[in-house]
Amino acid sequence: MGKELKLGAEARLTLKDNVVVKERIKKSYRLAQIDSVLRKERTSKEASLLQKAARAQVNVPRVLKVDKENFAIEMEFISGELIDKIIDEKLARELGREIALMHDNGIIHGDLTTSNIIVKSGQVFFIDFGLGEISDSVEKKAVDLRVLKEAIRANHPAAADKLNEIILDSYKRHSKKATEVLTRLEDVEKRGRYKER
Repeated sequence: MGKELKLGAEARLTLKDNVVVKERIKKSYRLAQIDSVLRKERTSKEASLLQKAARAQVNVPRVLKVDKENFAIEMEFISGELIDKIIDEKLARELGREIALMHDNGIIHGDLTTSNIIVKSGQVFFIDFGLGEISDSVEKKAVDLRVLKEAIRANHPAAADKLNEIILDSYKRHSKKATEVLTRLEDVEKRGRYKER
């Protein structure tokens, strides 16, 4: 059966023989036919995103098998630590560079929190592309960065400003469209502050 790693709203993750199986859960509130189509589409979409990221040399788990009939993806298990626990300035620079590579290849993560980033042998790996998509939207890239900044601020309040500055500086140095994205990030943050008032 395998060891359950995580049970989320959308999927169940189990580990067996160093292989992670991500299986999309049936939603009883949806019509069975619609549910089946949606789960199949999302499984397929996530697998192709991971494969595109791997071809672009973004660090992600390798897809080993896609089982559309059972709404499951089998992938490599990344044995490491969540970045949250060990983030420092060196990892922050690495993270900025990796996000730039991902974005420059038209890949939006969609849920770029510190709980979806694993560090293995000093390298940053992105996991869980369930909300991801292929897009060159400047807005979506800016939102990815905003989500990450908020996650770091929530988990490392004392060091957040410095870490976020290093991440964005590294992103700026490595991304071809950094100026546009970072300008939009400022707009996104202003809108967020306006809403909070």
